[in-house]
Amino acid sequence: MTVTHRLAVCVASALLLAPAATVTAQIPDKFTNLELLPKDITKPELMKVMRGFSGALGVRCIHCHVGKDPADLSTVDFAADDKETKKIARSMMKLTGQINASLETEIGAIRPARLEVGCFTCHHGNYRPETLEEALVPIMTKDGTDAAIARYRELRDEYFGQAAYDFSEWSLIMIAENLSKDPARIEGARALLNLNLEYYPESAGTYARMGETFIAAGDTVTAMTHFDKAVQLAPQDPWIKRRIDMIKGGKK
Repeated sequence: MTVTHRLAVCVASALLLAPAATVTAQIPDKFTNLELLPKDITKPELMKVMRGFSGALGVRCIHCHVGKDPADLSTVDFAADDKETKKIARSMMKLTGQINASLETEIGAIRPARLEVGCFTCHHGNYRPETLEEALVPIMTKDGTDAAIARYRELRDEYFGQAAYDFSEWSLIMIAENLSKDPARIEGARALLNLNLEYYPESAGTYARMGETFIAAGDTVTAMTHFDKAVQLAPQDPWIKRRIDMIKGGKK
């Protein structure tokens, strides 16, 4: 667990464990500058909406509202529009409203018990709903492979099991495949595949993809050692067998 995540968990836990009356007392009794929410919304209703945002994005109130101490809401200026995140949040609220209205029109009669789109649909506890590739490749480009690997470990430690990122076996394999299209990034691709083997040591797909990186570099001998390992792990996989036959036949 990263330091940032530990701090967020401590703050969130403190607020959740605090007496409800204490937290409620820190929220204004009258609300101003409500552009999308009903002007006559009650305090409990508003707090429920805001807690929904907080949980779906894994953030505290000051992510969108002006304030310095997330544990002291009495100091937060809820009406201010200074933060870009608040403006983005309003745009996202409009977007989800439009999507849900469209669902009502398009499939309401077919599936009346449909699920509505909400913040959690995309965010899954992550304030920036990005793919693992979008999170890692820019870091690799800017700061190198080691930095990207370190970031992967941080993200896995913080978000694993929350569906925020895809930490399944095939995620790094697919990223490595995309990186391998650029000869200058083959080493980076191999580093990610070796990282994948730490978590999935019997991944035939990882060994096969590693073999492909050596095929791309013209090293058939090393490639075959990885394909041999892949076929040992997945002897019934027809694709691996066909790929080995192609390589032995001189086809890349």
